[in-house]
Amino acid sequence: MRTLTGLFILTVIFFSSSCAGTNKLLKRDKNSRNDIAAMKAENKYLYEAPVREVEERLVSINDKAPDHFNYFVIIGSFRNPDNARKHQSQIRYDGFSSEILRNEAGLYRVSVLSTDDIAEARAEVRRIWANYQKYSDTWLLIRKN
Repeated sequence: MRTLTGLFILTVIFFSSSCAGTNKLLKRDKNSRNDIAAMKAENKYLYEAPVREVEERLVSINDKAPDHFNYFVIIGSFRNPDNARKHQSQIRYDGFSSEILRNEAGLYRVSVLSTDDIAEARAEVRRIWANYQKYSDTWLLIRKN
């Protein structure tokens, strides 16, 4: 009888702990699905958010004139040109090729796209927002003549 009682107690403990473990797994799975849905919703919001657009006059850097294009996707802005060059080398690891621009106020802009098509530039800003959270402050520079 003692053996049966002990076996019964062990069975109850086993099943109760097993259910708790299963409940934890189910709860974790439900939370991860909610997290994924939230991330998708956030990306959708970012993708549909208006792109920050700023008009600026660009000036030459070391007698090199900036590209003739009118729209530039800016992924970083710096007062110090050395910091702009450092950022340029960092973004290269994420697959971006870039150029450094300078505005009239002396700020150095790191551009990852130069184009005359504003729709293409806006789409690239949104693509960067959606795929690279660390560059969520990317914006569009419009050349002022």
